[in-house]
Amino acid sequence: MKSVLNTGLVSLLFLILQVASALNLTGQPVKKVFTSTRIAMTQSVDLPSEGEFYFVLAHRFGSIEGGLYDMFGLDLATIRLGFDYGITDRLAAGIGRSSFEKTYDLFTKMTIARQSDNGFPLAITGNLSASFNTLKNTYPAEMDGMWNRMSFSAQFIIARKQGRFSLQASPLYFRNNYETRSETDLNLFALPLTASIKLSKRFSFNTQYIPVFNKPDFADDNPLSVGIDMDTGGHQFQLLFSNNAGLFDKAVLTDTQGRWKSGIILFGFNLVRVFYFKDKTK
Repeated sequence: MKSVLNTGLVSLLFLILQVASALNLTGQPVKKVFTSTRIAMTQSVDLPSEGEFYFVLAHRFGSIEGGLYDMFGLDLATIRLGFDYGITDRLAAGIGRSSFEKTYDLFTKMTIARQSDNGFPLAITGNLSASFNTLKNTYPAEMDGMWNRMSFSAQFIIARKQGRFSLQASPLYFRNNYETRSETDLNLFALPLTASIKLSKRFSFNTQYIPVFNKPDFADDNPLSVGIDMDTGGHQFQLLFSNNAGLFDKAVLTDTQGRWKSGIILFGFNLVRVFYFKDKTK
């Protein structure tokens, strides 16, 4: 299975490179399909520009139904610190660490095609990510190796911006090498669907639904989120309400703890600080 996964990931990367080299489209590119490189619970089609360094501080809290006893979920915070960098205008990479299951994650994104005026109608990005769980005393001794603690995902992110509206679909394959709850490996397919409307120059409203196919028995509702993004130039603020507190693919796809219809709703926010390592005037 390990060799099959490696072959699949290499094949996907090769396909991305081939398509990217084949597309030679004219027209003025549409900049910033969304407010940020992340939208709700997932990656967006956008990348940091060359030389841009993003410091991402993400918080997800417990259910607001706990009231004052849990300070409306603030006592149950999950935190992720992340660093994203634009290697070129078409290639970016990032790394992060989440307090949930003490997990490290990394990703790389590559622009395959850009939406352009009088040109190609869609923006397409390829994304590969991996995560590594370092939580102690959770894996049986015979399965407690680095490979079994890892999970991977591969996806195409397809989006279009039309006026104030942006839509995105992100077909995704996810693999967890060893799932402790089912005591086996886990392979999932998901289709994150995202919509955003620009309310003003600085504000946008977003909603996202992530249907997860062939879910295991322990998985519950599909993730559903609504939120507001605010861009002040050097900072980006993202506020959201969701039934999921995940900060990386494994948590988002397999650990939905809330339920909208039961009032089990979780609050979260992302704070993004942008640093420029390249003169933007050049």
